[in-house]
Amino acid sequence: MSWFDGGYTAQERTAAGIVSMNRRGRTKWIIPVAVAACYVLFTLAVHLRMLDFLDLAVRSAAHAGHVWGPVQIRAARIVHGLQPAHLVVPLVLVVVVLSLIRRSLRPLAVMAVVGGLVIIVTLGTKWLMAHTETTATPVAHGSFPSGHTVSVVLGVALVVHLLAPRALRVLWAGAAAAGLFMGTGLVVIGAHWVSDVVGGLLLGFAVLAGVTAIDGGTLGDGRAAGERSA
Repeated sequence: MSWFDGGYTAQERTAAGIVSMNRRGRTKWIIPVAVAACYVLFTLAVHLRMLDFLDLAVRSAAHAGHVWGPVQIRAARIVHGLQPAHLVVPLVLVVVVLSLIRRSLRPLAVMAVVGGLVIIVTLGTKWLMAHTETTATPVAHGSFPSGHTVSVVLGVALVVHLLAPRALRVLWAGAAAAGLFMGTGLVVIGAHWVSDVVGGLLLGFAVLAGVTAIDGGTLGDGRAAGERSA
């Protein structure tokens, strides 16, 4: 014990370090849990038909369902270009190449776990919404959440996360931009209600926050933990 170590013994400093690590470990899950809770509450609000007025107002303002003009045509191009069928091939190629370069199955595991979780939650929510609502008027909620929005958010985010696990700002900015582009296009052409899109964004962000919270945001890095900390 000396003046330089603050008067604490080595055992006390070690114990304090462990407590600090445990606290950081709990803190990093605050955002994922909070966003997941928002998704659950928002889903409940949609199910209780508390947001029908908003869906109808936005659809009316977007003139969805009417004769298409230049705005709807451009929106349709965005939706077509960002649809899941166009994203899956580049995503799989990136994952396979990274797995070969890093000689690790971790990128494949990340894609499989995240993709499986999202499919289960998205389709499960759609099934519950479609089979538990008593009426489909004025708004049908069987399309909640928007699978296209969830797919584009996580597709873009996974590519960034696997290529640059530490670039969290780029990851979130890219995922948000892609989700907003897709969501706006879906609403403008009348393919989804605005509540479907918001639900898709919340689900995508909840899963994304969980992925980045695991292992300090380096889940997609194929290097060993010792190499990362060196």
